[in-house]
Amino acid sequence: MKQIAPGVHQIALTPRDGINAYLLGQVLVDTGVAPSARKLAPLVREHGVEAIALTHAHGDHVGSARKLADEFGLPVWSGVADRDAVESGKAVKKAPFDQPGLSLVAGILGDFKGVPVARTLAEGDELTAGFTVLDAPGHSPGHVAFWRESDGVLIAGDVFFNMHVLTTAPGLRQPPGPFTVDPAQNRESERKLAALAPSVVGFGHGPVLAREAGERLQKFVANLL
Repeated sequence: MKQIAPGVHQIALTPRDGINAYLLGQVLVDTGVAPSARKLAPLVREHGVEAIALTHAHGDHVGSARKLADEFGLPVWSGVADRDAVESGKAVKKAPFDQPGLSLVAGILGDFKGVPVARTLAEGDELTAGFTVLDAPGHSPGHVAFWRESDGVLIAGDVFFNMHVLTTAPGLRQPPGPFTVDPAQNRESERKLAALAPSVVGFGHGPVLAREAGERLQKFVANLL
């Protein structure tokens, strides 16, 4: 676990920051895949985590939420439009991956054990440790990001990827098309987050940006169609 700002820690759940979770005060943001519970459980216990906040309803972010929620009695929070997916365990999929046969392939990569949602999150809601909720749909219908204006810290989830999915080489990229429900809407969310000019950005996948973070996001979105 690495501190990236006061009261904010990155938890790299796989090598090379392949899958990340974050601790904001006493709220755990995202839970990786199902086996990530082994790494997260001791941290939940040690740091007195009080809730789980999900950026979106994909299996590499909700994967161990059910186990952690059951073991520690933690409430789970998610974006309004992702609530049904979180509770059912069925990630929202785009065509053609929502069709029989192909949906099974997408499910292997994206589905998870459903977990009840105790609180839905929407634009402007207070989260914890000075963070507020930003609606950032596109990668999923109810994707949210978390923003602390006082020092410019942004937890962006999968609105951006900061690594190549296959090689894990660092660098800003679009999230994978097959698992992004509405790429055009996601690009609008990218522009929205880049306009904040954050000083530190945490991603679901890839290393944290802490040097010229705002400039790098703005340069990235300047090249969007």
